[in-house]
Amino acid sequence: MKSFDLVVIGAGGAGLFCAARAAERGFSVVALDHADKLGKKILVSGGGRCNFTNIHASPKNYVSQNEHFIKSALSRFSPQDFLAYIERHKIPYFEKKLGQLFCKDSAKLIVNMLETECKNHGAEICLNTKIIDVQKNEFFTITTENETYQAKNLVIATGGIS
Repeated sequence: MKSFDLVVIGAGGAGLFCAARAAERGFSVVALDHADKLGKKILVSGGGRCNFTNIHASPKNYVSQNEHFIKSALSRFSPQDFLAYIERHKIPYFEKKLGQLFCKDSAKLIVNMLETECKNHGAEICLNTKIIDVQKNEFFTITTENETYQAKNLVIATGGIS
């Protein structure tokens, strides 16, 4: 059994970003995904250029039962913060319309950035990993076809249907 502070189920955009940020803060992290390749949805988003944020995003653009949730989330990490992340990685981008930001080149740059951030901070990424079971007792126990993981924390970032 492998033990981590955090297991992230899903190694797409949200999962990789979560894993990288948690590892940056000193957590031991593994991101698990059933896919055979990182960032498949990222690579096709925005016509292959990845619409990675909207600089005009604000709480009024979201619907939630808890109206204060998005205010809290955006105050902790805003679209401008993500833009600084992109700029730190020297990814060229452009604004298409109404604040939508896209890579000038390929969405692959976003996938590479997320993978690099995970590697630089020590987050592990396991692809081709089918989750069989998740249990919660004192810790989370995540059983896959080949391994069992134990973690204090679990994030499920599996996204939705494309």
